[in-house]
Amino acid sequence: MIDALNEKGIRLTVDAEDFLKSNHSDELLKKIVELEKPLVSREDIEPLIEKPGVEVERTPGFRPVAREFDAEIKVNHTFDVTGKSRTKGGVDNFVSHFRNRFERLGRLLKRSGQTPSVSLADVKRHLNEKVRIIVLVLSKRETKKGNLLLEVEDMTGTFKVVVSFSKYNEKIMDKAKGIILDDVIAITGKVLEPYIIAEDIEWPELPVIREKKLSENDLATVYLSDIHFGSKQFLGQYLKAFTDWLHGKGAAKELAGKVKYISIAGDVVDGIGIYPNQEKDLLIKNIYGQYKMFDDFVESLPDYIEVIVTPGNHDAVRRGEPQPALGKDLISADVTSLGNPSSFSLEGIKHLIYHGTSIDSMISSIPNLSYMHPEKVMVEYLKRRHLSPIYGGNLIIPENIDYMVVEEPPDIFHTGHVHKNGYTQYRGTLVINSGTFQDQTDFQVKQGHVPTPAMVPVYEMKYGRLRTLDFKS
Repeated sequence: MIDALNEKGIRLTVDAEDFLKSNHSDELLKKIVELEKPLVSREDIEPLIEKPGVEVERTPGFRPVAREFDAEIKVNHTFDVTGKSRTKGGVDNFVSHFRNRFERLGRLLKRSGQTPSVSLADVKRHLNEKVRIIVLVLSKRETKKGNLLLEVEDMTGTFKVVVSFSKYNEKIMDKAKGIILDDVIAITGKVLEPYIIAEDIEWPELPVIREKKLSENDLATVYLSDIHFGSKQFLGQYLKAFTDWLHGKGAAKELAGKVKYISIAGDVVDGIGIYPNQEKDLLIKNIYGQYKMFDDFVESLPDYIEVIVTPGNHDAVRRGEPQPALGKDLISADVTSLGNPSSFSLEGIKHLIYHGTSIDSMISSIPNLSYMHPEKVMVEYLKRRHLSPIYGGNLIIPENIDYMVVEEPPDIFHTGHVHKNGYTQYRGTLVINSGTFQDQTDFQVKQGHVPTPAMVPVYEMKYGRLRTLDFKS
């Protein structure tokens, strides 16, 4: 292709030559010639690459039921940081942040029972008695005897707790292995002079029994994340197959016609400067060009479908969580843009959406978690009622309100980040990790991550059915 351009008297810059080595076609050659420029740069060529925003023709005979219904989206702005960030990053902000977390999770842990609940300041008044304390975990270490020693605190002071591991105490042993730093937990145990001997450990947890919420209208929601527009590994052909399906092309037309909503859990684009030498992995090196691809994608969707989008760690907002919504300067398409995390309802079904950046620190801290099963990490979030419990595991902005607390149990919990589909049910909540539209990266190869690209979960809200469609096939 480069030789053909040279023969026509067209010269290329070095970056344009490199770009064309992996992007060449007769159609692109024709478009470059039509530019009628003697010297062509990469910036001249990139807009000529076909984007997934082309108009899709409506399929004859395809009558989507979703077109007949008005959208019913209700956003709970209380749990969205967008427009509310007031922190200066000072000590007082950190104190307020952790107090807010402790107080709200502490309320979820309060129980009535025979065992008295006491503050740490009053623990020693109950020597040789059984008590229940609500605490935050400051430190955790194994003793020489193989027991677990915790240092814990509440609003009144600090104390030590010993978890004794023995074959007679296997239940608490398994629980204690799952304790992580900054966990807010309840501990029941006997008070001795220097410490409490733990007999039980509780997390805030979701209620055990909850009624499954279904919609009245026979509509469906699609869950996407980690599309990574702008990446060389972006799988545009499969995303095009997905949009074609929404227009009634291919199999499962009835299901396609039910789709009224698309929920996108972050990493809309690949971003700029997210990791060292990222430039070599980018097809589009302009952040606005990357978001233009997303706008084109939204425009290619049926006009009756509503899109809800939140940012991730690759998007062009602050890296620390909670993240504000992507603004109109980045996304001009008609979407509902929310912060990360956010809560909203679709057809009365409560959704919690979080990109999932802290999945990495959770996997490194809790036994038996792995990137192969992100849904198991998501259960740990729900168990703790918190989306980033380990301070320092990933960047957290110390807002005076901890927006990562899961105050209201969701009907559906949606994350992304690890590029791996995963699903489960936990105490009445449907857990969905929605995979990716990016091929395996060099970093993922080194880490042993195996993504599941172009696997799209679709939830039929009237019947509570979840299906996964493979757009690679």
